[in-house]
Amino acid sequence: MTTLTEAKRTPGTRPRRSLLALRIAALVLTAAMFLQPVLAGSYLTGNVGALGTHETNAHVVTSLVFVQLAAALVYAWRGGGRWWPAALSAVLLVAAETQVFLGYAQTLLVHVPLGVGLVLTQILFTCWLTGSHARRARVRKENRR
Repeated sequence: MTTLTEAKRTPGTRPRRSLLALRIAALVLTAAMFLQPVLAGSYLTGNVGALGTHETNAHVVTSLVFVQLAAALVYAWRGGGRWWPAALSAVLLVAAETQVFLGYAQTLLVHVPLGVGLVLTQILFTCWLTGSHARRARVRKENRR
């Protein structure tokens, strides 16, 4: 017979609601990030209005990265999930803010590759979140022996 404390330690039983919130935040952010190169390409093909939409969506992206960071902190702290998604989200927040700065400075030599890296990192992170590994609880130090 398992006790309540043993059931809490079973992998796959911990971060359910917080993981769902993080998954939703990551999916919405991924969609907004994916839209950025589409809008940039639309501008480059002659649609001048797409640049304003690209700028607006950049601010939406940075706001959504902040939401993802908050959800990742709840996932780790309250949900018992791993901490690295919060650290990754913090890095993405700094990179997204840097990306906006580089866009305004028209430093496309760095702006474009950084944008590719941001989108790729977010897609890979979202893929990890949708897998079963994200559901496993963090191993606590006192449980390691």
